[in-house]
Amino acid sequence: MKKILIYIISILILTACEKQIEWKQNSVFTPKLVVEGMLTDQPELNYVKLSFPVTDPNGVPGKISGATVIITDGNNYSLLMEDTIQRGTYRTGPDEKALVNRGYQLYIKVGEYEFTAFTYMVAGTALRYFNFVEDPDKEGYFQLKPLESFTPAMTEYEIEYIDPLTNEIKNSVLYYYKLNTVDVTEFFKPSQESLSFPASSRIIRTKYSLNPDYERYLRSLLLETEWKGGWFDVLPGNLHTNLSEG
Repeated sequence: MKKILIYIISILILTACEKQIEWKQNSVFTPKLVVEGMLTDQPELNYVKLSFPVTDPNGVPGKISGATVIITDGNNYSLLMEDTIQRGTYRTGPDEKALVNRGYQLYIKVGEYEFTAFTYMVAGTALRYFNFVEDPDKEGYFQLKPLESFTPAMTEYEIEYIDPLTNEIKNSVLYYYKLNTVDVTEFFKPSQESLSFPASSRIIRTKYSLNPDYERYLRSLLLETEWKGGWFDVLPGNLHTNLSEG
């Protein structure tokens, strides 16, 4: 009887410790938005795209139209105009371009909310020789083996060729990244499908320099995407950003 009494007392003590607490948050709600922007020394390649985040990996992000987007270097101000065809994309003027070693402030106003970011351009380096190898599985086809840069860079490949089987024009765009970081997840990343192209292909290479902020963003993005699924995955985390409010 004593043992039963002890158990009952113990249960009462444990259950009597629960207490509801009212948690009051004083933070102000700020909507999240996705900002994809690029500033280059080519006037036609400068833009800012605005969209809402998606929770479904296959979801289509909603474009943000009617926003105010301004870029300034402290002396000059550029009001970006929204593309009439690609809604949510804002472009600089036809003669406006960025300059090396100059800082740029981005200002975005969506309704009553304001967002800012700061970045700067670093000098680029010349493209190295074009490197490719024969595809061991497809006779007459080749694969890229990029050796583009010793410094942080992003290289874009636009590949166009006529499919010999269907006689249709095929277009592909590939990106290769050179980062200063050394990550074991990159060395042991899962295998990926490689693109093959015939000898008659037309290939355009475009190389972009990366400043440290954008390099950190790309590293955090690759850790969550292309480098994920290997032997040494890292814990999921937020992507690096220089945008106010995260």
